[in-house]
Amino acid sequence: MGERIELVKRAFAGEAVERIPVMAHNFLMAVREAGFTQKQFRESPDVMVKAMTEATMKYDLDCVLLDVDTALLASACGADVMYPDDLAAVAKGTQPVPLEELPDKVKDVDLLASPRVRHYLEAAERLVQWGNENDRFIRINADQGAFSLACILTGMDEFMMDLLDEDYEDDINRLLDATYSVALKMHELCFATGAHMTSYGNSSEGCSVISPACFRQFAKERETRLAADLKARGIPYLCHICGDVNPILPDLVETGCPAFELDWKTDANRVFEVAHGKFTLSGNVDPALFVTGTPDEVYAAARKVCDIFRGKGGLVLCSGCALGPQTKSENLEAFVRAARD
Repeated sequence: MGERIELVKRAFAGEAVERIPVMAHNFLMAVREAGFTQKQFRESPDVMVKAMTEATMKYDLDCVLLDVDTALLASACGADVMYPDDLAAVAKGTQPVPLEELPDKVKDVDLLASPRVRHYLEAAERLVQWGNENDRFIRINADQGAFSLACILTGMDEFMMDLLDEDYEDDINRLLDATYSVALKMHELCFATGAHMTSYGNSSEGCSVISPACFRQFAKERETRLAADLKARGIPYLCHICGDVNPILPDLVETGCPAFELDWKTDANRVFEVAHGKFTLSGNVDPALFVTGTPDEVYAAARKVCDIFRGKGGLVLCSGCALGPQTKSENLEAFVRAARD
């Protein structure tokens, strides 16, 4: 096993490593720099591999993170999805299937019947081969977790309203159990490609979207269940949550999830205080800074996070969320340099 791959594995295991590894959630930027459209990227394994490997080598990243959009699983489950030529695919805000019918529609979905999923897994297999040949850690995103997938399939506004209505509690839990099964299957498929790690987004679980009480009522148990199920299957993974999770950091520790990717609204010092030695942080520099800021500003923001964890373990440096397509090259270079100086 190559030195970089081993370094990243040790970092995700919480060890104090000799240098902090760097990962970038950079598919939007990588596609633009490679001269492709988002349509070409999501439809072609060749383009996925070319864009991601070129960006990894250009910026000397330690990891490749394969991701295409937030609608991969939703599309496989029959959601209405928009496919712009040069924007990432996204599910429509209003969905056609009512909440009470969704669990039966979703629970037995065949993910491999989806051409999008098959193309994605083919690209993943090829990236794993490339990563092993070029000593790069490969993280394959298994798209959405149970909560966010349920939210997308119901429609964001509709789901948020249903969460507040006791009459819908049983239907919501039935749907969450169905989307949990779909999400778990996708982790298995992604890990079967040979990936070093899987990941998923439960962006709508953050306290910028739902209350801590709502997280504890509907989301926490399934995060805890997933930690046990993936551990039993020997699948390393991380969970991405957007927005402010400071109020639920102790809850995240209690789930048993080994790593969380958190964005800039969550205080890295607070993460260290609450979670060091319990889960690894992937993050957490503001993606907007890569577009609007200067290299010095990006460098300073990245060093601030690194200095909290340096010599103590528990960090893989990453942007807190996906980098925009207009991210400046010099800013990503400064970000990488901050971890290595």
